[in-house]
Amino acid sequence: MTSLDKFPPLPSPGKLTLCEVEGKIHSVDAEGANVDKITSAVSCHPKVIITGELLHYAPSLREETNRIFMPVTYVFYKKLISTWYEKGFADAVEEAANLKCNEAPIGVIFLAKQLLKVVNGISKLRNFIYPHMRGKGERLISAVSQTRDWSLSPIRAMEWHPHTTKLAVATWDDSVRIYSSDTQLIPILKCKNQSSVSCLAWRPFSASELAVGCEEGVIVWVIDPNSVVTRPSMSCGQVLKQPGHSPVTSVEWSPKGDLLLTASVVDTSMYLWDVSMEKYVALKRFGGGGVSFVTWSPDSSKVFTATGRLTFRVWKTEKWISERWTVISGRVQTACWSPCGSVILFATTEEPVIYALPFDAVGSVFQSDELCNAHPVIDLTPIDAKTDEGRIGGLVTSICWDNKGHHLAVMFKDCSVVAIFRTEIETIFKISPCCFINGLPGEVPCKINFQKNFQEGALLTIAWSTGRVQHFPFVYSDLTENEVGPKIRSLKTSKPWAMKTNTKLFNIITNSFNDFL
Repeated sequence: MTSLDKFPPLPSPGKLTLCEVEGKIHSVDAEGANVDKITSAVSCHPKVIITGELLHYAPSLREETNRIFMPVTYVFYKKLISTWYEKGFADAVEEAANLKCNEAPIGVIFLAKQLLKVVNGISKLRNFIYPHMRGKGERLISAVSQTRDWSLSPIRAMEWHPHTTKLAVATWDDSVRIYSSDTQLIPILKCKNQSSVSCLAWRPFSASELAVGCEEGVIVWVIDPNSVVTRPSMSCGQVLKQPGHSPVTSVEWSPKGDLLLTASVVDTSMYLWDVSMEKYVALKRFGGGGVSFVTWSPDSSKVFTATGRLTFRVWKTEKWISERWTVISGRVQTACWSPCGSVILFATTEEPVIYALPFDAVGSVFQSDELCNAHPVIDLTPIDAKTDEGRIGGLVTSICWDNKGHHLAVMFKDCSVVAIFRTEIETIFKISPCCFINGLPGEVPCKINFQKNFQEGALLTIAWSTGRVQHFPFVYSDLTENEVGPKIRSLKTSKPWAMKTNTKLFNIITNSFNDFL
């Protein structure tokens, strides 16, 4: 099992690691560091930095109205109806219970107070039965996000387009900016429904459709790449939402681009959307809590889903049958598929270890009975860096794998560097140390993402806590066509860790899935 103590040392203080060219790691002085002086592989890529001047708090329409117009005294029942419409029944009851005697009849206030006790009791009972539903909005998103310090980070989500050099960046002020290599224009997507942005997903085989997961639901934006408009109106967006399905914590298009899968940590159902036809199907199953995130396999045959508790599932999309698995403690924090779809790597919230779960690419979910287990492949126990960085390693926040299967990036919960592993997907799955990527003094990585169509090798994009976005290229010339590796036939690891707990768990779908398609 690979560990961090086998890594090369960090660069000396005052130096930054900028790139890898033909297997050689290049580190230069932080002052004036420029990757373009070493390689031209990213010279045309958009330069992104999110400064404080770009971030503005966006008050709601109600707050803006209150600032413009003088306050008006409402009849109490109109005020309650307005609150119910804007914030929901529970908030309306709470407001009625807090009315003064001269604002409403005493009987109404007394009834509201008694009803508020019932509402609070139901809420406590729900939280006891379903612990994953505790909290609201931003607290829930921050708890399961694969962005480090999501609530404080200037960059909350980041996603490369699968086919073009186009990067979507969601910022702290709930704006989504689109950076592209072929234009200087930066479209900014923003509307009153788009609050607490948690995730982004570009639609494959479409240059213009971007799904934005947020507190209200999902907004699918259509951005005309030939338009010169930098602030598209809400007429360019389509809102997808369902009762009890918010905040949305994960959105994922199928590799074919025909279906959109959404998940919420407070909802035990996932929703499969045909956005073009405006139809959906709820994929329900029992146990495990809400779904924190989902990820499709590259061949679209499987979907990995993590919950807010011990359970995670692997769905076979041919008939939408799921395999239920459990971890020993905590929950699955992050996961990524190999480019060939024959193995998935994942990490939990309780152990500094990355596990591999191998699959058979065709037929049964698993290769054989002896491989129906998750195996530890990377030990991330913290080590002493012997530099100003302190200790390196620990619990994992996010992992991602480049689409050629050569590099795996790991971002930690309490560490200021990103660890890079070299991977080989041949007859034996092999992982070896590559390098550490450090930032400027005081910076910590917040989000990592590999560009999916980088031709010169692999490109890791890192969003740092200062708002700086770094492109870290791995350039190599020995590229071959279709270099995603064959199906993994063997996996040399230690004893199995996670066990399959239910092989006959079928989904319950409210509508006929065949009719939906």
